[in-house]
Amino acid sequence: MEKNTVLLQDTEAFMHGELDNVTVQQNCIVLDLVQGGYVPYGCYTSAPIPMPLFDALRVSWNAASPEDTAVEAQVRVMVDGNWTPWNSFGKWSPSLHREGPPYQARGPVQRWPDRLQLDSKYATAAQLRIYLYSKNEKVSPAVMLLGASVRVVDVIPARGRLVNARLHLMPYTAARRAPALQPWMDAAISLASLTNRWGADLLPEEFAQVLRDWRAPDNCGPRNLSFAAAAAAQWGFPAWVAYADLALLRAEARAGCGAVVTLQSTPAQIAAGAPERHCAALRGFASSLDGEPKVLLCDPYAAAEDFGCEIEIPLDDFMVAWDNVALLMRQRKSSTPPQGRTRCSAWIRPVGTDAPGVYRLYLNGEEHPLPDDFCAQGGVLAYSLPDEHPHATTAHRQFSYVEPTQGGILLEHGDTPRKYTVYAIGTDGRMIVGDVTV
Repeated sequence: MEKNTVLLQDTEAFMHGELDNVTVQQNCIVLDLVQGGYVPYGCYTSAPIPMPLFDALRVSWNAASPEDTAVEAQVRVMVDGNWTPWNSFGKWSPSLHREGPPYQARGPVQRWPDRLQLDSKYATAAQLRIYLYSKNEKVSPAVMLLGASVRVVDVIPARGRLVNARLHLMPYTAARRAPALQPWMDAAISLASLTNRWGADLLPEEFAQVLRDWRAPDNCGPRNLSFAAAAAAQWGFPAWVAYADLALLRAEARAGCGAVVTLQSTPAQIAAGAPERHCAALRGFASSLDGEPKVLLCDPYAAAEDFGCEIEIPLDDFMVAWDNVALLMRQRKSSTPPQGRTRCSAWIRPVGTDAPGVYRLYLNGEEHPLPDDFCAQGGVLAYSLPDEHPHATTAHRQFSYVEPTQGGILLEHGDTPRKYTVYAIGTDGRMIVGDVTV
């Protein structure tokens, strides 16, 4: 396949574009600094990017977006020698109730929440644009990666040379994760499967909060892969979405990198409550004893227990179920800190006789009561107890998901003292965590 994916991710690449109220610093696009304060908005526009003839396009971005800031990626494509209007993929920031745009058709271009498709026409080039916004002159968003991937027409996808590679990803089942986040939890689990093999030790719920698309329910499904790639970057993992073929997946496995793929659910999975399409983490390729090629997956809907999600399926079945879209990821550099989505430790103390069994969180010595509608507004509150044996990652522990009680969490007393670990995860992915013995 001709080169169908372009990533802009360093100073040299960014400097070929047009800078309007933005500048490039340390391989990132940031707002201009004027008289000691950042300007409220700016825009970076790439040079036109020639592409092989294509009928669909996906945009990716990785950005650090602190509170009071946001970014907005846009794209236009060249059809019949003319540029289409710019198409926005929505303002994005962990601190926003971010929404992908609703479906819209304008001429030959159909815009979906996380992609463009062309009906009856083909495009030959693309141009990317990203706006940076800030309501606080002391902070600026920073864009580290901007990319586009197109679905090439009239090209037979390459299958690549055979590879036997087993990546040690972390399997998690959707059945044991937060019920309120289930509609898009499979995407979050797949991201956690990839990052936790590199020691990140993140909860799928943390990813689920940052990749959540808050748009009103529609026929497009709740998964927004552009948001998922941006969510991975919040913890320092470069990620992008690409139209891929089997050769690319095999090359990724050969290089020691997994991928998030979207598959058609089996009838048995649908009968058990899975959506028609769901995400899984690809963990390699193998051959059975009779030589039949197999694809190795961590499929969140394959079993009710975590390690039952490590499955293998015949390659032919995989190729039928897969939609040729993959989210690709690279290991974060040791010098790359998380992009603002960090954890915060808390002291947990009993309220007292006024509320027996209720415990509240304290940050920096000050009480941090949880709103009564913390979960109703999208937050996740959970606790875990020590299990009989240690786990490879925190996410393998058994969690109980609860609602706030009088600004805190209700913890039961047992016959013997027990150590509770409490987790409160906000809609921006920020997690407050603490231990208490009850």
